[in-house]
Amino acid sequence: MPEEILADLKSKGVILLEFIYVDYTGIARGKTMFIDAVGNRLTDGMGITKAMPASTMRDEIVAVEGMNAIGEYRLVPDLSSLRILPGGKIATVMCDYTTLEHEPCSFDGRVALKKVVAEYAELGYDIQMTYENEFTLFNQDEEGNWHPDDPEICFATESMERAYEFLPELVTNLKQVGIKPIEYYPEAGAGQHELPMAPTDPVTAADNEIWFKRIVKTTLKKYGLQTSFAPKPLVTSSGSGAHIHVSLWEGKRNAFFDSADKNQLSQVGYWFIGGILHHLDALLALTCASENSYQRLQPSHWSSAYAIYGKDNREAALRIPSTFWSDMEASMNVELKTSDATANPYVAFAGLLAAGLDGIKNHVMPVAAADFDPATLSEQERQERGISRLPHDLATALLALEKDKLFAEMLSDIGLETYLKVKRADVAYLQGKSATEISKYYRQAY
Repeated sequence: MPEEILADLKSKGVILLEFIYVDYTGIARGKTMFIDAVGNRLTDGMGITKAMPASTMRDEIVAVEGMNAIGEYRLVPDLSSLRILPGGKIATVMCDYTTLEHEPCSFDGRVALKKVVAEYAELGYDIQMTYENEFTLFNQDEEGNWHPDDPEICFATESMERAYEFLPELVTNLKQVGIKPIEYYPEAGAGQHELPMAPTDPVTAADNEIWFKRIVKTTLKKYGLQTSFAPKPLVTSSGSGAHIHVSLWEGKRNAFFDSADKNQLSQVGYWFIGGILHHLDALLALTCASENSYQRLQPSHWSSAYAIYGKDNREAALRIPSTFWSDMEASMNVELKTSDATANPYVAFAGLLAAGLDGIKNHVMPVAAADFDPATLSEQERQERGISRLPHDLATALLALEKDKLFAEMLSDIGLETYLKVKRADVAYLQGKSATEISKYYRQAY
C-alpha cells in the first residue's frame, strides 16, 4: 500500500511530502521530505524530539519532565489524511504522535480525539462536526502596518463584489483538498468574512480546519491581502469566532432531533448540552485558548459571555440553530459559540465531545433555555436563574481546567500539565501589555 501511494504521488508530479502535526498553540508544524527519499517513512514516521510538545508559540520549551532534549517520538502519518495541496507539487499528511514502542501518545490532541470518537461509537453514535470560521482581511502598507480591507458593510453586495475577486480561486483550492464550502457572506467587522464548511467526521473536520486556514492565507496573499483568524484582531472592531457545529447520528437518524420538543431537541441533545455547560469554564481553556480570546468574549457582543444555551440565541454559549423546513432532522445540530481559531482543533473537538459524553452518560440536564441576553438582567436576576459569567481571562479558565478531572483523563496527566504550562507561559509573556498590543500580537500570529 505505501509503495502504491508513493507511486501515485510521483505519477501526479508531486515532489515534496509534508509530515504535519499541530501543537498546543494550534500552530501546524512538521517536516518535509523529497518524494524520492520517503521510502518507509509512510509507515515508520518521522523522528521528532520529545521537547516539541512543550513548545510555546515563541518556541520556548516549558519545563515538563520527559519532554526535553533527550529521547524521541515518531510522527506517524494517518494515510487517510493524505492530500495534494493546490499547485500539485506538494503533498501533505497529518500525523499522530507515537512512541518508539508503537504506542499512540495520549497527550496528542489528534490521538485524544480518536479515542473519544471511539467511545461514542461504542454507544452506537456517529458524529458530524465542522468549524464555522470568521476571518479578517488586511492590506499592509510600506511600513508593515496592517489596515482592514474595506468595504465593511455586513451582508452588503458591495462587500460581496470585493470577495468575488478571490472567492472562485479560493473555493477551487479548498475543494482540491476535500473541503466543501457551503456558503459565503461578508461579516460585521471591518474587512471580516465568513466561509462555512460542510460537516464531516470529527478527525477529518479538525484536519479541514488546519488546511482551511492555510489555504485561505496562501490564496489571498496572491491578491495582496493578509489574513488573520485571531479572535479579536482589532480592539475597535467585531471579533472573529470559529464556531463548532456538532450532531450525533444513529444510522440515518439524527440523535439530537425530536419533532415533539419545543426546541426540536431530543433528550440526548439536552444531556449533551448539560454536560458541556457543566464543564464549560474548563472547556473554555481548550476552545478559547488565548489571551486574545477573552477580548472577544464580552457581554452583548454576539460572542457569548455567559454559560447558557438557547434557540437561535447568539448571546448564548450554546445555540440551537433553527432547522430548515425541507429537512428538519438532517439540519438539527448544536453550535458552540465560545470557540475560536487560536485553539488546537483536535483538542477543542475532543474536549467538547468528552464534556457532551459525560452529560449523556450521567443524564445531566441543563437549566431552562434562555431567549434573552443575560447582560440585560441584574446580577441578582442572573443568580436566581442559575446563569453564571464565563471566565474573564485565560488564566481563570486554566484554573478551571486544572481542577476538572475529565480533561486530565482526556489528555493524560502529562498532557494536561504540558498544556497548562504552555498556556501560562503565554499569560506571563503578555502580562502588562495593553489591549492593543495583545490584539496586534495575535493578529499577526494567527
